[in-house]
Amino acid sequence: MNVEQRQNLLSTLAKSSLKDIQSCWHHSPDDYQFKTIRPPQTGMVMAVARTETTGDPFNLGEVSVTRCALRLESGETGFGYSMGSDKEQVLHIALIDALAQVEGNFDQLTIEVITPLKQKITDRQKRQKALALSIINI
Repeated sequence: MNVEQRQNLLSTLAKSSLKDIQSCWHHSPDDYQFKTIRPPQTGMVMAVARTETTGDPFNLGEVSVTRCALRLESGETGFGYSMGSDKEQVLHIALIDALAQVEGNFDQLTIEVITPLKQKITDRQKRQKALALSIINI
């Protein structure tokens, strides 16, 4: 797995809900042996946006983010970050990240987890766009 593939994997997992992750990945963290490096913890980060006209950045406000880090017994380290405060979600993300680094696992995880999650994200975005277009401003 190269850097771009890992970024894609982590991005997809971070945009997915715990329910969606669990619907595609039928495993529990209890099924694996790992050491927690950083237990799931929630904090705040500043969200930066850009103005529409000039593209200048400005601080939009703070958002809650939860993070986690773990290491498999075989040595692979996984990281999980997600907006919100779902500690179980970031534990799943970190574990999938670590497992994807194990030789031979990436392609299987891509087929079984990442591709279906990308489709769910695309479907959700289409529904949101259709809803936004259906709202009439009077």
